[in-house]
Formats: sequence, structure tokens, C-alpha cells
Amino acid sequence: MSSSRTEERVRKRVSSVGGSGVHMPVISFTAPLAGPTVALGANLHGDECTGIGVAHALVDQLAASLQRGVVHIYPSLNPRGLDDGTRRMPGDTLDPNRAFPGAVRGTQAERHAWRIWTDLTARRPDLYIDLHTDAGGAMPYAIVDRVIRGRGGRMLAKRCIELAEASGLTVLREYPPDRYRRFELDRSLPGALINELAIPAVTLEVGPRRRIDPEAVRVATRGVLGILTRLHMAQEPAPGHSSLRADRVWRRESGPRTTRTGILLPMVRPGMNFKRGAALTQIRSLGGEIREVLRAPSDGFVVSLPERTSVGLGVATATLAVPEESSFA
Repeated sequence: MSSSRTEERVRKRVSSVGGSGVHMPVISFTAPLAGPTVALGANLHGDECTGIGVAHALVDQLAASLQRGVVHIYPSLNPRGLDDGTRRMPGDTLDPNRAFPGAVRGTQAERHAWRIWTDLTARRPDLYIDLHTDAGGAMPYAIVDRVIRGRGGRMLAKRCIELAEASGLTVLREYPPDRYRRFELDRSLPGALINELAIPAVTLEVGPRRRIDPEAVRVATRGVLGILTRLHMAQEPAPGHSSLRADRVWRRESGPRTTRTGILLPMVRPGMNFKRGAALTQIRSLGGEIREVLRAPSDGFVVSLPERTSVGLGVATATLAVPEESSFA
């Protein structure tokens, strides 16, 4: 099928998330041939904006590139947080990405989550792609949630990993199951879809916060199109990113946490390998006195560094990738 014929026949429809509250548009593309249904959401954390640029890039491209199936695009799942430049919804202290599936009569964030959940699940997606950002200078990467309950099991975890790998980005498994539960990541939108409904989900973490970076948009858009290609919905496989680490199975890990206050001085950069016990960061006084040296808990590589300089107690000094003990733990 030529791209010109595809563009003529792909149908575009604009709707919005139902219920009272802030307006959230949904742009849907339906290809002439039957195929999977994919939902893509961005900006659930209001200060993470790369996904909005990706959504707009896909709106510009899918009429020509979508060959099978349906794609539903949610450019912003937190418009009020976007307007205020804040991670959370204004007036609510709950992380909106720890509120799913939400509640009809819960907190503001839980009611908002319920609106999103109801709209998204009614579209019966075969895959959900969540677009987030980590920090300026961070490696771009894909996160795969843990399957800790429900009917999906090992096959669901494997499917999520296969789709994440199609993004061309480094794939990280989430924190181990005990911390995954403690951090309530099963109440994130992708985590809830996986563990409540056995719907595959992939999270892409690309770009800086609070602004749209064109290169980050290109990287993430290629990643999304690569995933659609893996589903036979498009023909635009994602090239491996220059930072791709596919040499073994990796998982996300928090860097060592501070036990002293002061100035955070990184001794590593994103993408750098380290050995267990290697110095990752120093905490110094304003006068330059070394108060603490924080060291790697195991072998691995640096994914991102925090966007702050003055730190208090208990601050994670990096996001790390460390070896996974088993492939689908």
C-alpha cells in the first residue's frame, strides 16, 4: 500500500475524555486495515512535556504512516499541571501516576485518574504507551513494569519486554517486586493496566523536564513508531539509539541516598559504567569540605543524575541500571 493511498484512507477523529473537569483531547487514527488498538498518553506528570511534542509529531505523521489498526493519542493527561509547570495536579499532594484505577468519590487526583481510566479502557487497547521524562542529560530508556498479580504472568512480562525493545532504547525492568509494591508502582497507569487488566504497557523516559526538546521528540517518536512497526501497524522500525545497552538484562535502581546535607558533586555522567564500590558522587560543604562519598552498590551504569545541587538527607543521588537477578522476576 502506497503512503499516498494510506494517507487518503486513514480516518482521523478528535474527541475528549468524558465527565466533568478539565478538557483532555483525544486524537484517534483508524487505518483502512484491521489491526491492534494502541493508546498513547503523555504529560501525566505536568512538568514532563516531551510526550506532548511526540503526540503532535504523531498527529502529523500517522495519516501517512499508519497501515493497520487504531491509535488513540492523549496529548496531555494533566493539563492543569502542565499550565502550572508542576508534577502533580494543583491542589492535590497525591502523585497522579500513583492513583489508578482511581475512584469516583476519591481525592481530586483519584477522580481525575478514574476519568482517564474509564475513557482509556473503554477503547479496549491492546497496548498502552506512556510517555515520560527523567532529567536533562539522562539516557533515553524504556521501562517495563512488574507483573505482580493477575492473569498475565510470565507471558505478559515477556510481551511487554519485546515491545519495549522495539523502541530502539535501553530497556530497564522496574524495581524488584517488594519495592515495586512499596512505591505503589502497580497504581501507576501502565502498572495498573498490566496488573489489573493484563494489558501490555511500555513507558518511554525521554528528554528533559519543563520544556520540549526537538531531539528528544525525534528519539521518542522513532521509538513509538518502532513499537507500532513491531505490531505490524507501520513500517518504520526504530534504529538502535546510540546509548542502547542490550548486552544483558538490566533493572532500574536508585543511587545511594545521602546521609549528610550539602552540595551534590557528581563524579560520573549518564551512560558511564561503574564497578561495585566505585565513587559516584560527593557531598561537600559550601567551603569545599568533603562530607560524604557515595559509592555504587553493584556493577552497572548511570542512567540519570538529579536536577539539583543543594541536597538534604535521604536524597537519591542518581538513577542507576544494575543487573537483573532473573529475566522476568
